Amino acid sequence: MNDHDPANFTISLHKNIETIKEQLHHTAELVVRTIRIGESKYNVALIYLDELVNADVIRDFIITPLFLFKGMKKSDTGPFIDHLASEHIRASSVEMVSSFEDALNGIVRGRTLILVEGYDGGIIAETTQWQQRSVEQSSRQRSPGGPMIGLSEQLKVNLNLIRSFIKSPDLVVEMKQIGRFAKTDLSIVYLNHKVDKQALEKVRTRIETLDVEYVLESRVVEDALEGRKKTIFPLIFNSEMPDIVAAALYEGRIAILVDGTPQASIVPALFVQFMAQPIEYYSKTGKLSNRLILFFSYFISVFIPGIYVAFANFHKDWIPAKYAKKFFKESETLLPLFLEVFLLLLILYILGLASFRIQTDLIVLASLVGTMVISTTLVDAKLVHPFSMIIVGISFLTNFLFLTGGMASAALTLRILFLIIGSFFGLTAMGIGLILLIFYMALLRSVGVPYLAPIIPFRPQEFKDVFYRGDTKKLINSEHNYPHDDKE
Repeated sequence: MNDHDPANFTISLHKNIETIKEQLHHTAELVVRTIRIGESKYNVALIYLDELVNADVIRDFIITPLFLFKGMKKSDTGPFIDHLASEHIRASSVEMVSSFEDALNGIVRGRTLILVEGYDGGIIAETTQWQQRSVEQSSRQRSPGGPMIGLSEQLKVNLNLIRSFIKSPDLVVEMKQIGRFAKTDLSIVYLNHKVDKQALEKVRTRIETLDVEYVLESRVVEDALEGRKKTIFPLIFNSEMPDIVAAALYEGRIAILVDGTPQASIVPALFVQFMAQPIEYYSKTGKLSNRLILFFSYFISVFIPGIYVAFANFHKDWIPAKYAKKFFKESETLLPLFLEVFLLLLILYILGLASFRIQTDLIVLASLVGTMVISTTLVDAKLVHPFSMIIVGISFLTNFLFLTGGMASAALTLRILFLIIGSFFGLTAMGIGLILLIFYMALLRSVGVPYLAPIIPFRPQEFKDVFYRGDTKKLINSEHNYPHDDKE
Protein backbone atom coordinates (compact mmCIF):
# COMPACT_ATOMS: atom_id res chain seq x y z
CA MET A 1 0.00 0.00 0.00
CA ASN A 2 1.37 3.41 -0.95
CA ASP A 3 2.21 5.81 1.88
CA HIS A 4 0.09 8.64 0.48
CA ASP A 5 -3.02 6.48 0.21
CA PRO A 6 -5.50 6.64 3.12
CA ALA A 7 -5.60 3.55 5.27
CA ASN A 8 -9.37 3.50 5.71
CA PHE A 9 -12.41 4.05 3.52
CA THR A 10 -14.00 7.48 3.16
CA ILE A 11 -17.70 8.24 2.78
CA SER A 12 -17.12 9.06 -0.92
CA LEU A 13 -17.92 6.03 -3.09
CA HIS A 14 -16.03 7.51 -6.05
CA LYS A 15 -12.85 8.09 -4.01
CA ASN A 16 -12.96 4.59 -2.57
CA ILE A 17 -13.32 3.05 -6.02
CA GLU A 18 -10.45 5.11 -7.44
CA THR A 19 -8.18 4.19 -4.54
CA ILE A 20 -8.84 0.48 -5.04
CA LYS A 21 -8.19 0.81 -8.79
CA GLU A 22 -4.88 2.55 -8.10
CA GLN A 23 -3.75 -0.02 -5.56
CA LEU A 24 -4.58 -2.84 -7.98
CA HIS A 25 -2.70 -0.90 -10.68
CA HIS A 26 -5.77 -0.70 -12.92
CA THR A 27 -5.52 -4.39 -13.74
CA ALA A 28 -7.75 -5.45 -16.63
CA GLU A 29 -9.39 -8.18 -14.52
CA LEU A 30 -10.89 -5.70 -12.08
CA VAL A 31 -14.66 -5.31 -12.45
CA VAL A 32 -16.59 -2.42 -10.87
CA ARG A 33 -20.37 -2.79 -11.11
CA THR A 34 -22.40 0.15 -9.79
CA ILE A 35 -26.15 -0.12 -9.15
CA ARG A 36 -28.87 1.94 -7.45
CA ILE A 37 -31.12 0.22 -4.94
CA GLY A 38 -33.94 1.06 -2.54
CA GLU A 39 -35.98 3.12 -5.03
CA SER A 40 -32.78 4.89 -6.17
CA LYS A 41 -31.82 6.08 -2.69
CA TYR A 42 -28.52 4.21 -2.41
CA ASN A 43 -25.56 3.95 -4.79
CA VAL A 44 -23.80 0.60 -4.40
CA ALA A 45 -20.63 -0.68 -6.05
CA LEU A 46 -19.58 -4.32 -6.46
CA ILE A 47 -15.82 -4.74 -6.94
CA TYR A 48 -14.14 -8.04 -7.81
CA LEU A 49 -11.54 -9.73 -10.00
CA ASP A 50 -13.32 -11.36 -12.92
CA GLU A 51 -11.22 -14.53 -13.22
CA LEU A 52 -11.49 -15.47 -9.55
CA VAL A 53 -15.21 -15.22 -8.82
CA ASN A 54 -18.28 -17.33 -9.45
CA ALA A 55 -20.55 -15.10 -11.56
CA ASP A 56 -23.63 -17.15 -10.66
CA VAL A 57 -23.04 -16.58 -6.95
CA ILE A 58 -22.70 -12.83 -7.47
CA ARG A 59 -25.89 -12.73 -9.53
CA ASP A 60 -28.05 -14.96 -7.34
CA PHE A 61 -26.81 -14.11 -3.85
CA ILE A 62 -25.76 -10.47 -4.14
CA ILE A 63 -27.19 -8.62 -7.14
CA THR A 64 -30.69 -10.16 -7.12
CA PRO A 65 -31.27 -9.54 -3.37
CA LEU A 66 -30.02 -5.96 -3.79
CA PHE A 67 -32.47 -5.26 -6.62
CA LEU A 68 -35.30 -6.67 -4.51
CA PHE A 69 -34.42 -4.32 -1.67
CA LYS A 70 -37.05 -1.54 -1.37
CA GLY A 71 -35.66 0.39 1.57
CA MET A 72 -35.30 0.24 5.33
CA LYS A 73 -38.37 -0.13 7.49
CA LYS A 74 -39.14 2.11 10.42
CA SER A 75 -38.51 -0.81 12.76
CA ASP A 76 -35.00 -1.35 11.37
CA THR A 77 -32.19 -0.01 13.56
CA GLY A 78 -28.48 0.54 13.01
CA PRO A 79 -26.50 1.69 9.95
CA PHE A 80 -27.90 0.78 6.56
CA ILE A 81 -24.75 -1.07 5.51
CA ASP A 82 -24.93 -3.36 8.56
CA HIS A 83 -28.59 -4.06 7.79
CA LEU A 84 -27.63 -4.84 4.19
CA ALA A 85 -24.98 -7.33 5.28
CA SER A 86 -27.12 -9.14 7.84
CA GLU A 87 -30.49 -9.16 6.05
CA HIS A 88 -29.95 -9.15 2.29
CA ILE A 89 -26.52 -10.41 1.18
CA ARG A 90 -26.96 -14.19 0.89
CA ALA A 91 -23.35 -15.24 0.36
CA SER A 92 -22.01 -18.10 2.49
CA SER A 93 -19.59 -15.77 4.29
CA VAL A 94 -19.99 -12.03 4.94
CA GLU A 95 -17.49 -9.78 6.72
CA MET A 96 -17.44 -6.05 7.47
CA VAL A 97 -14.20 -4.21 6.60
CA SER A 98 -13.10 -0.63 7.11
CA SER A 99 -9.55 -0.57 5.70
CA PHE A 100 -8.27 -0.82 2.15
CA GLU A 101 -5.76 -3.47 3.23
CA ASP A 102 -8.50 -5.85 4.40
CA ALA A 103 -10.60 -5.11 1.31
CA LEU A 104 -7.72 -5.76 -1.10
CA ASN A 105 -6.79 -8.94 0.75
CA GLY A 106 -10.33 -10.19 0.17
CA ILE A 107 -10.50 -9.13 -3.49
CA VAL A 108 -7.29 -10.95 -4.47
CA ARG A 109 -8.74 -14.10 -2.86
CA GLY A 110 -11.76 -14.07 -5.13
CA ARG A 111 -14.21 -12.32 -2.82
CA THR A 112 -16.50 -9.43 -3.76
CA LEU A 113 -16.30 -6.03 -2.10
CA ILE A 114 -19.60 -4.16 -1.67
CA LEU A 115 -19.37 -0.39 -1.06
CA VAL A 116 -22.24 2.01 -0.36
CA GLU A 117 -22.22 5.77 -0.95
CA GLY A 118 -22.06 7.70 2.32
CA TYR A 119 -20.52 4.90 4.43
CA ASP A 120 -16.84 4.58 5.36
CA GLY A 121 -16.92 0.79 5.41
CA GLY A 122 -17.52 -2.13 3.11
CA ILE A 123 -18.80 -5.69 2.93
CA ILE A 124 -16.64 -8.61 1.82
CA ALA A 125 -18.77 -11.50 0.49
CA GLU A 126 -17.49 -15.00 -0.31
CA THR A 127 -17.71 -15.57 -4.10
CA THR A 128 -14.46 -17.44 -4.77
CA GLN A 129 -14.15 -19.95 -7.61
CA TRP A 130 -10.58 -21.21 -7.97
CA GLN A 131 -9.57 -23.40 -10.88
CA GLN A 132 -8.61 -26.77 -9.44
CA ARG A 133 -8.04 -30.36 -10.42
CA SER A 134 -10.28 -33.09 -9.13
CA VAL A 135 -9.19 -35.32 -6.26
CA GLU A 136 -7.00 -38.01 -7.80
CA GLN A 137 -4.99 -41.03 -6.83
CA SER A 138 -1.61 -40.23 -5.30
CA SER A 139 1.19 -40.84 -7.79
CA ARG A 140 4.10 -40.65 -5.31
CA GLN A 141 2.67 -42.55 -2.36
CA ARG A 142 0.61 -45.68 -2.76
CA SER A 143 -0.94 -48.18 -0.41
CA PRO A 144 -2.30 -51.29 -2.17
CA GLY A 145 -4.67 -52.12 0.69
CA GLY A 146 -5.70 -48.60 1.72
CA PRO A 147 -7.27 -45.42 0.33
CA MET A 148 -6.09 -44.24 -3.08
CA ILE A 149 -6.89 -40.53 -3.03
CA GLY A 150 -4.18 -37.93 -2.46
CA LEU A 151 -4.10 -34.32 -1.38
CA SER A 152 -4.49 -31.56 -3.98
CA GLU A 153 -3.18 -28.01 -4.36
CA GLN A 154 -6.30 -26.50 -2.79
CA LEU A 155 -6.13 -25.97 0.97
CA LYS A 156 -9.91 -26.20 1.45
CA VAL A 157 -10.03 -29.50 -0.45
CA ASN A 158 -7.24 -30.94 1.70
CA LEU A 159 -8.95 -29.91 4.94
CA ASN A 160 -12.13 -31.52 3.66
CA LEU A 161 -10.28 -34.79 2.96
CA ILE A 162 -8.71 -34.83 6.42
CA ARG A 163 -12.09 -34.20 8.08
CA SER A 164 -13.53 -37.10 6.09
CA PHE A 165 -11.08 -39.37 7.96
CA ILE A 166 -11.38 -37.69 11.37
CA LYS A 167 -15.03 -36.99 12.19
CA SER A 168 -14.40 -35.48 15.60
CA PRO A 169 -15.09 -32.08 17.16
CA ASP A 170 -11.58 -32.27 18.66
CA LEU A 171 -10.03 -31.68 15.22
CA VAL A 172 -8.68 -28.12 15.32
CA VAL A 173 -7.67 -26.06 12.29
CA GLU A 174 -5.76 -22.84 12.91
CA MET A 175 -5.66 -20.54 9.87
CA LYS A 176 -2.74 -18.19 9.30
CA GLN A 177 -1.42 -16.05 6.46
CA ILE A 178 2.28 -15.66 5.67
CA GLY A 179 4.10 -13.37 3.28
CA ARG A 180 4.55 -9.60 3.13
CA PHE A 181 4.26 -9.00 -0.60
CA ALA A 182 1.57 -11.62 -1.23
CA LYS A 183 -0.17 -13.52 1.55
CA THR A 184 -0.54 -17.31 1.41
CA ASP A 185 -3.01 -19.26 3.50
CA LEU A 186 -1.60 -21.85 5.89
CA SER A 187 -3.33 -24.27 8.26
CA ILE A 188 -2.05 -25.86 11.46
CA VAL A 189 -4.09 -29.02 12.05
CA TYR A 190 -4.13 -31.14 15.21
CA LEU A 191 -6.37 -33.07 17.60
CA ASN A 192 -6.89 -30.99 20.72
CA HIS A 193 -6.84 -33.79 23.33
CA LYS A 194 -4.01 -35.77 21.72
CA VAL A 195 -1.57 -33.15 20.40
CA ASP A 196 1.84 -32.71 22.01
CA LYS A 197 1.43 -29.23 23.54
CA GLN A 198 5.13 -28.37 23.62
CA ALA A 199 5.59 -29.30 19.96
CA LEU A 200 2.48 -27.28 19.07
CA GLU A 201 3.87 -24.16 20.77
CA LYS A 202 7.14 -24.50 18.88
CA VAL A 203 5.25 -24.85 15.59
CA ARG A 204 3.20 -21.73 16.30
CA THR A 205 6.25 -19.72 17.33
CA ARG A 206 8.34 -20.68 14.30
CA ILE A 207 5.54 -19.97 11.84
CA GLU A 208 4.69 -16.63 13.45
CA THR A 209 8.33 -15.53 13.28
CA LEU A 210 8.67 -16.54 9.62
CA ASP A 211 9.37 -13.30 7.73
CA VAL A 212 9.29 -13.73 3.94
CA GLU A 213 7.92 -11.72 1.04
CA TYR A 214 5.93 -14.58 -0.46
CA VAL A 215 5.44 -18.34 -0.28
CA LEU A 216 4.92 -20.51 -3.36
CA GLU A 217 5.27 -23.90 -1.70
CA SER A 218 5.80 -25.49 1.69
CA ARG A 219 9.62 -25.77 1.60
CA VAL A 220 10.00 -22.28 3.07
CA VAL A 221 7.71 -23.21 5.96
CA GLU A 222 9.54 -26.51 6.48
CA ASP A 223 12.87 -24.70 6.78
CA ALA A 224 11.36 -22.56 9.53
CA LEU A 225 9.92 -25.61 11.31
CA GLU A 226 13.27 -27.42 11.23
CA GLY A 227 14.88 -24.58 13.21
CA ARG A 228 18.21 -22.83 12.94
CA LYS A 229 20.34 -25.98 12.97
CA LYS A 230 20.43 -27.35 9.44
CA THR A 231 20.98 -31.03 8.78
CA ILE A 232 20.91 -33.51 5.91
CA PHE A 233 18.21 -35.50 7.71
CA PRO A 234 14.57 -34.56 7.18
CA LEU A 235 13.07 -33.23 10.42
CA ILE A 236 9.69 -32.93 8.68
CA PHE A 237 7.71 -35.88 7.33
CA ASN A 238 5.93 -35.07 4.06
CA SER A 239 2.84 -36.98 2.94
CA GLU A 240 0.21 -36.49 0.27
CA MET A 241 -2.03 -39.25 1.64
CA PRO A 242 -4.87 -37.97 3.87
CA ASP A 243 -5.07 -41.27 5.77
CA ILE A 244 -1.38 -40.97 6.74
CA VAL A 245 -2.00 -37.41 7.90
CA ALA A 246 -5.00 -38.57 9.94
CA ALA A 247 -2.97 -41.37 11.56
CA ALA A 248 -0.26 -38.85 12.50
CA LEU A 249 -2.84 -36.57 14.12
CA TYR A 250 -4.20 -39.47 16.16
CA GLU A 251 -0.63 -40.03 17.41
CA GLY A 252 -0.45 -36.47 18.75
CA ARG A 253 1.49 -34.93 15.91
CA ILE A 254 0.77 -31.73 14.00
CA ALA A 255 0.12 -31.30 10.27
CA ILE A 256 0.91 -28.05 8.46
CA LEU A 257 -0.80 -27.50 5.11
CA VAL A 258 0.12 -24.66 2.74
CA ASP A 259 -2.25 -23.49 0.03
CA GLY A 260 -0.85 -24.50 -3.37
CA THR A 261 1.14 -27.50 -2.06
CA PRO A 262 -0.35 -31.01 -2.57
CA GLN A 263 1.16 -32.47 0.58
CA ALA A 264 1.16 -32.04 4.35
CA SER A 265 4.21 -31.40 6.53
CA ILE A 266 4.02 -33.49 9.71
CA VAL A 267 5.93 -32.86 12.95
CA PRO A 268 7.48 -34.13 15.11
CA ALA A 269 9.20 -36.44 12.61
CA LEU A 270 11.29 -39.25 14.08
CA PHE A 271 13.79 -41.44 12.25
CA VAL A 272 11.88 -44.64 13.02
CA GLN A 273 8.72 -43.21 11.44
CA PHE A 274 10.43 -43.04 8.05
CA MET A 275 10.83 -46.82 8.24
CA ALA A 276 7.08 -47.42 8.51
CA GLN A 277 4.99 -47.94 5.38
CA PRO A 278 1.19 -47.54 5.08
CA ILE A 279 0.76 -51.06 3.72
CA GLU A 280 1.84 -52.47 7.10
CA TYR A 281 -1.35 -51.15 8.71
CA TYR A 282 -3.66 -52.48 6.00
CA SER A 283 -2.15 -55.95 5.68
CA LYS A 284 -1.96 -58.92 8.02
CA THR A 285 1.42 -60.06 6.74
CA GLY A 286 4.78 -58.36 7.17
CA LYS A 287 4.25 -57.10 10.73
CA LEU A 288 7.88 -57.92 11.56
CA SER A 289 9.64 -58.57 8.25
CA ASN A 290 8.67 -55.34 6.46
CA ARG A 291 10.05 -53.05 9.16
CA LEU A 292 13.29 -55.02 9.61
CA ILE A 293 13.82 -55.20 5.86
CA LEU A 294 13.45 -51.43 5.61
CA PHE A 295 15.99 -50.81 8.38
CA PHE A 296 18.37 -53.26 6.70
CA SER A 297 17.76 -51.71 3.28
CA TYR A 298 18.66 -48.26 4.57
CA PHE A 299 21.89 -49.65 5.99
CA ILE A 300 22.64 -51.33 2.64
CA SER A 301 21.83 -48.18 0.67
CA VAL A 302 24.23 -46.08 2.74
CA PHE A 303 27.11 -48.44 3.52
CA ILE A 304 27.45 -51.12 0.84
CA PRO A 305 29.49 -49.03 -1.69
CA GLY A 306 31.93 -48.01 1.05
CA ILE A 307 32.18 -51.55 2.42
CA TYR A 308 32.86 -52.89 -1.08
CA VAL A 309 35.71 -50.45 -1.73
CA ALA A 310 37.11 -50.93 1.80
CA PHE A 311 37.32 -54.70 1.26
CA ALA A 312 39.09 -54.20 -2.07
CA ASN A 313 41.65 -51.75 -0.70
CA PHE A 314 42.34 -53.02 2.83
CA HIS A 315 40.73 -56.38 3.54
CA LYS A 316 41.33 -58.70 0.56
CA ASP A 317 42.63 -61.35 2.95
CA TRP A 318 39.18 -61.57 4.54
CA ILE A 319 37.77 -62.92 1.27
CA PRO A 320 38.36 -66.43 -0.12
CA ALA A 321 41.38 -66.31 -2.42
CA LYS A 322 39.56 -67.32 -5.62
CA TYR A 323 36.98 -64.55 -5.20
CA ALA A 324 39.52 -61.92 -4.21
CA LYS A 325 41.58 -62.83 -7.26
CA LYS A 326 38.57 -62.67 -9.59
CA PHE A 327 36.99 -59.46 -8.34
CA PHE A 328 39.94 -57.40 -7.12
CA LYS A 329 43.44 -58.62 -7.99
CA GLU A 330 42.95 -59.37 -11.69
CA SER A 331 40.60 -56.56 -12.52
CA GLU A 332 41.42 -55.05 -15.93
CA THR A 333 39.38 -51.88 -15.54
CA LEU A 334 41.01 -48.56 -16.37
CA LEU A 335 39.72 -46.61 -13.39
CA PRO A 336 40.58 -47.14 -9.73
CA LEU A 337 37.81 -48.87 -7.82
CA PHE A 338 36.85 -45.71 -5.91
CA LEU A 339 36.38 -43.78 -9.16
CA GLU A 340 34.44 -46.69 -10.67
CA VAL A 341 31.87 -46.65 -7.89
CA PHE A 342 31.73 -42.86 -7.73
CA LEU A 343 31.23 -42.63 -11.52
CA LEU A 344 28.36 -45.13 -11.41
CA LEU A 345 26.69 -43.27 -8.52
CA LEU A 346 27.06 -40.00 -10.43
CA ILE A 347 25.55 -41.42 -13.62
CA LEU A 348 22.59 -42.94 -11.78
CA TYR A 349 22.03 -39.66 -9.95
CA ILE A 350 22.02 -37.79 -13.27
CA LEU A 351 19.50 -40.28 -14.66
CA GLY A 352 17.31 -39.69 -11.63
CA LEU A 353 17.44 -35.92 -12.18
CA ALA A 354 16.71 -36.36 -15.88
CA SER A 355 13.58 -38.41 -15.17
CA PHE A 356 12.07 -35.36 -13.42
CA ARG A 357 13.36 -32.67 -15.77
CA ILE A 358 12.66 -34.01 -19.26
CA GLN A 359 9.31 -34.39 -21.00
CA THR A 360 7.33 -37.47 -20.04
CA ASP A 361 7.34 -38.80 -23.61
CA LEU A 362 11.17 -38.81 -23.59
CA ILE A 363 11.58 -40.77 -20.36
CA VAL A 364 11.57 -44.13 -22.17
CA LEU A 365 14.24 -42.91 -24.59
CA ALA A 366 16.37 -41.56 -21.73
CA SER A 367 16.03 -44.89 -19.91
CA LEU A 368 17.17 -46.83 -22.98
CA VAL A 369 20.16 -44.56 -23.50
CA GLY A 370 21.05 -44.74 -19.81
CA THR A 371 20.82 -48.53 -19.84
CA MET A 372 23.12 -48.79 -22.85
CA VAL A 373 25.64 -46.39 -21.33
CA ILE A 374 25.78 -48.12 -17.96
CA SER A 375 25.32 -51.80 -18.76
CA THR A 376 27.13 -52.11 -22.07
CA THR A 377 29.48 -49.25 -22.77
CA LEU A 378 31.10 -48.91 -19.36
CA VAL A 379 31.75 -52.64 -19.02
CA ASP A 380 32.92 -53.24 -22.60
CA ALA A 381 35.20 -50.21 -22.39
CA LYS A 382 36.61 -51.67 -19.16
CA LEU A 383 35.86 -48.51 -17.23
CA VAL A 384 34.02 -50.37 -14.48
CA HIS A 385 33.92 -53.92 -13.12
CA PRO A 386 30.60 -55.81 -13.47
CA PHE A 387 30.58 -56.46 -9.72
CA SER A 388 30.88 -52.71 -9.08
CA MET A 389 27.77 -52.24 -11.17
CA ILE A 390 25.88 -54.81 -9.09
CA ILE A 391 26.92 -53.17 -5.81
CA VAL A 392 25.93 -49.68 -6.94
CA GLY A 393 22.70 -50.98 -8.46
CA ILE A 394 21.66 -52.58 -5.16
CA SER A 395 22.48 -49.37 -3.30
CA PHE A 396 20.50 -47.29 -5.80
CA LEU A 397 17.45 -49.58 -5.80
CA THR A 398 17.20 -49.78 -2.01
CA ASN A 399 17.29 -45.98 -1.94
CA PHE A 400 13.94 -45.92 -3.80
CA LEU A 401 12.28 -47.33 -0.68
CA PHE A 402 12.90 -44.03 1.12
CA LEU A 403 11.81 -41.47 -1.44
CA THR A 404 8.58 -41.01 0.53
CA GLY A 405 9.09 -38.47 3.29
CA GLY A 406 12.50 -37.25 2.12
CA MET A 407 14.92 -39.70 3.76
CA ALA A 408 16.50 -40.67 0.40
CA SER A 409 18.36 -37.34 0.12
CA ALA A 410 20.13 -37.99 3.42
CA ALA A 411 21.11 -41.48 2.22
CA LEU A 412 22.74 -39.98 -0.90
CA THR A 413 25.00 -37.70 1.15
CA LEU A 414 25.89 -40.45 3.62
CA ARG A 415 26.61 -42.89 0.80
CA ILE A 416 29.25 -40.59 -0.69
CA LEU A 417 30.70 -39.79 2.74
CA PHE A 418 31.13 -43.44 3.75
CA LEU A 419 32.43 -44.31 0.28
CA ILE A 420 35.27 -41.83 0.83
CA ILE A 421 35.93 -43.09 4.36
CA GLY A 422 35.94 -46.73 3.28
CA SER A 423 38.16 -46.04 0.27
CA PHE A 424 40.91 -44.23 2.20
CA PHE A 425 40.66 -45.57 5.76
CA GLY A 426 38.94 -48.98 5.69
CA LEU A 427 36.21 -50.69 7.70
CA THR A 428 37.50 -49.60 11.10
CA ALA A 429 37.11 -45.97 10.15
CA MET A 430 33.63 -46.70 8.77
CA GLY A 431 32.68 -48.24 12.12
CA ILE A 432 33.91 -45.14 13.94
CA GLY A 433 32.01 -43.02 11.44
CA LEU A 434 28.82 -44.99 12.15
CA ILE A 435 29.19 -44.40 15.90
CA LEU A 436 29.73 -40.66 15.32
CA LEU A 437 26.70 -40.61 13.01
CA ILE A 438 24.52 -42.15 15.74
CA PHE A 439 25.76 -39.55 18.23
CA TYR A 440 25.00 -36.79 15.72
CA MET A 441 21.49 -38.11 15.05
CA ALA A 442 20.86 -38.37 18.80
CA LEU A 443 21.50 -34.62 19.06
CA LEU A 444 18.93 -33.75 16.39
CA ARG A 445 15.50 -32.45 17.40
CA SER A 446 12.24 -32.22 15.49
CA VAL A 447 10.31 -29.34 17.14
CA GLY A 448 11.99 -30.26 20.42
CA VAL A 449 11.57 -34.05 20.23
CA PRO A 450 14.76 -36.21 20.03
CA TYR A 451 15.14 -37.54 16.49
CA LEU A 452 16.09 -41.09 17.55
CA ALA A 453 13.28 -41.46 20.09
CA PRO A 454 12.20 -43.92 21.41
CA ILE A 455 15.58 -45.65 20.90
CA ILE A 456 17.60 -42.69 22.24
CA PRO A 457 16.38 -41.78 24.83
CA PHE A 458 15.42 -45.38 25.53
CA ARG A 459 11.65 -45.69 25.99
CA PRO A 460 10.71 -49.40 25.77
CA GLN A 461 6.99 -48.67 26.24
CA GLU A 462 7.00 -47.04 22.79
CA PHE A 463 8.65 -49.99 21.01
CA LYS A 464 5.32 -51.49 20.00
CA ASP A 465 5.58 -49.66 16.65
CA VAL A 466 9.33 -49.34 16.04
CA PHE A 467 11.01 -52.53 14.83
CA TYR A 468 7.72 -54.31 14.29
CA ARG A 469 4.08 -53.35 13.87
CA GLY A 470 2.27 -54.27 17.05
CA ASP A 471 -1.34 -55.28 17.49
CA THR A 472 -3.54 -52.69 15.82
CA LYS A 473 -6.00 -52.53 18.73
CA LYS A 474 -3.18 -51.78 21.18
CA LEU A 475 -1.72 -49.19 18.82
CA ILE A 476 -5.06 -47.42 18.50
CA ASN A 477 -5.80 -47.39 22.23
CA SER A 478 -2.31 -46.46 23.45
CA GLU A 479 -1.22 -42.92 24.24
CA HIS A 480 1.76 -41.49 22.37
CA ASN A 481 4.06 -39.37 24.53
CA TYR A 482 7.06 -37.59 23.06
CA PRO A 483 10.15 -36.78 25.16
CA HIS A 484 11.37 -33.18 25.21
CA ASP A 485 14.56 -31.47 26.35
CA ASP A 486 16.22 -28.08 26.06
CA LYS A 487 19.08 -29.09 23.74
CA GLU A 488 17.60 -27.48 20.63
